[in-house]
Amino acid sequence: MQSLTEHTRLSNKRILLAEDIKMNQYIAKRILESWGCDVTIANNGKEAVNLLTENYFDCILMDVQMPELDGVSATEMIRKLPDSQKSSIPIIALTANTLDSDKNRYMKAGMNACISKPINEEKLLAVITKNILSSQKEKENVPEKKTNQQNSSVEKLYDLSMVVSVSGGNHDFIKKMIALFIETVPQNIYELKTSAEAGNWDQVGKIAHKLKSTIDSMGIKSIHQDIRSIEAGAKQKTNLENISTLVEKVKLVIDHTIQQLQTEL
Repeated sequence: MQSLTEHTRLSNKRILLAEDIKMNQYIAKRILESWGCDVTIANNGKEAVNLLTENYFDCILMDVQMPELDGVSATEMIRKLPDSQKSSIPIIALTANTLDSDKNRYMKAGMNACISKPINEEKLLAVITKNILSSQKEKENVPEKKTNQQNSSVEKLYDLSMVVSVSGGNHDFIKKMIALFIETVPQNIYELKTSAEAGNWDQVGKIAHKLKSTIDSMGIKSIHQDIRSIEAGAKQKTNLENISTLVEKVKLVIDHTIQQLQTEL
């Protein structure tokens, strides 16, 4: 067994705790702070992604089932963030679903480990310590790169191949397409989100249909199927409980795509 005295190795580590149940938040926060960790709480997957976008953390404890954006979808989003330090952060799943099939799904999404609920303090300590130290060693072994090299290695959320093909080599046309996307799509996403929140499924279907071609034109492959699922579900009035989660995922992908596209202008 691992001695709890090893908690000193986690002193001042910044932990992002994504958990929607208040009691679970309180318990996990109490344990982590007793080890000297600096804990920030996100109430759902959307908050977790946004907090990580704006701050740096050493590790994320990610509940799997949360409102607005679940832990698996949030992890997939994080792994596509343009900042390589943030996209490679250790993510540990917190869940009561620990069958091998569940664990495989979490790992496929990009999670590093899985802790079953209710939390076992010693196991939590061991898993967090292992993953944070492993992440630190990987960073220490990676040669320092210049900023332009780092930027070139970031995985883009978009692919402008179609736009470039249509442009016939006209760079002004390409920039105009990018500018139009940045200018118009956020309003479409806002309308999609507010319509979904209001349960206006006919409008959700229409907006999703309109966004579908735009997303395809800009080569945003990670939400290719999601926008189609939103459209189909809204029009057929099926799987309505999943639409809000998909809308949040689409919104986050679009937000980060726009951040990346701004460097093209």
